[in-house]
Amino acid sequence: MAASGPSQSAQERREAQREALRAQRQAELKRQRTVRTVVIAAVTVVALVLVAAAGLFIYRQMQPAGPVATPEGVAEDQPYLPIGAPEDSGKPVLEIHLDFMCPVCGQFEDINGEDIEQIVEDEEATVHLVPRRFLDSASTTGDYSSRSANALACVWEDDPDNVLGFQQLMFANQPAEGSAGLTDDEIWGYAQEAGASDEVQSCMSAKTYQSWVRQVVDPYGSEVGGGTPYVEIDGEAFGSDQWSQEGALREAVLAAGGEAAPSDGGGASDGGEG
Repeated sequence: MAASGPSQSAQERREAQREALRAQRQAELKRQRTVRTVVIAAVTVVALVLVAAAGLFIYRQMQPAGPVATPEGVAEDQPYLPIGAPEDSGKPVLEIHLDFMCPVCGQFEDINGEDIEQIVEDEEATVHLVPRRFLDSASTTGDYSSRSANALACVWEDDPDNVLGFQQLMFANQPAEGSAGLTDDEIWGYAQEAGASDEVQSCMSAKTYQSWVRQVVDPYGSEVGGGTPYVEIDGEAFGSDQWSQEGALREAVLAAGGEAAPSDGGGASDGGEG
């Protein structure tokens, strides 16, 4: 009977060891379950945050845009600045899409600038200037076309009579594609030289009409003409093969108004003898 004591003691020790191992395994399983629960909870929270952020973004994207500031006298959905003959004058409508970074627009200005000035001064047509930001991406700042188009709108609101002078100065000092473009101070200097008041500088600095240029003017220009320069006379496109001939643009405008361009450089014919 004495021999059974050690055997029972060894068995008890083995049972105790097995019990200890079971306890360790249970503790480890419990720890792993706790870790999984924490990880799942964290992932769920992150996922909910991402879903909420995406939902908020979609919600904001679907909300109607706020009112767009436009120059005084320009309707919210009007994509142009009128100069020359009044809108209700019955004169031809000459629409010109220009981008101050566009080199071909600079060529257009060189060829037709004086004639456009004459058309406006003599009110031979209602001229619609469409200031595009078609080539924003061509400037290293990514916004030169927008900034200069906004400046044109500011100058127009201040005094439409200064618009063509400002436009001429901007093209005479046109920056190269791939550059940063003119600085705001340089643009303001040309606006001031054209006769703009100090209010124009504030308008430019605040980018008051940049949203109008981007949300109203440029989508219209992209749909109607695409690139720049783009010219229409009474809704009919007037292509580069036509406007590139000196004097052809004004001649076409006068013809659209039932007048003939003079051959001696004088005023339009009134039907009498020259």
